[in-house]
Amino acid sequence: MKYTFPTQVESVLQEVILPDLEKGRKRFDLLHTQAVVYWMENLLEHIDSPDLDPLVLITAAYAHDWGYKGLFDHLSETERRSIDVVHKMKPLHMERGAQMIAKLLKERLNDQFTPAQQERVAHLVRVHDLVEDLKAEDEILLMEADTLGMLDADRMKPAFSKEDNDIFMEQQVRNRRFLYFTHPYAKEVGEQVFQKRVAFYEQPEQQAD
Repeated sequence: MKYTFPTQVESVLQEVILPDLEKGRKRFDLLHTQAVVYWMENLLEHIDSPDLDPLVLITAAYAHDWGYKGLFDHLSETERRSIDVVHKMKPLHMERGAQMIAKLLKERLNDQFTPAQQERVAHLVRVHDLVEDLKAEDEILLMEADTLGMLDADRMKPAFSKEDNDIFMEQQVRNRRFLYFTHPYAKEVGEQVFQKRVAFYEQPEQQAD
């Protein structure tokens, strides 16, 4: 679908959210979120559905991992890269992120979103990692964009060790997230970015530290 994201909304989201992303998973959340926003806009360009609200979805893409802010301050750099550590933080980061974006929309962008849109943004942030429970089309589309943003080695150099990446790719992507993709275009580009990430780890000089 053709859509132009409002400049005023984008400016506020970038001003408030983007700096905070370096206070979560450093050197990850910012680039990952920018990749998710890219993929959300890309998916919306190729998927035409009356059930999808681009204003809501792009805003949720910006805010989906905002709730990680401050959650890793007490951890070492190695612990912050651990899949297990991040997994334990997921419920809290979703709830915190939902509260944070609800507050921002109410205080700074209340005239740009209807109450229903504000509630929907917060809802999407609150549930975005509950992969097996997602039913609505917009819930699934955010999960698809989030997954593509995780995989995209062009927009964010992978930071996992080879061992952790193998676990992530098979357990969290191939045998979990990909199973719940519903949009044919998302499935197509998902396989493409998956294979590009595989190729990245097959080149020793480009592997993550």
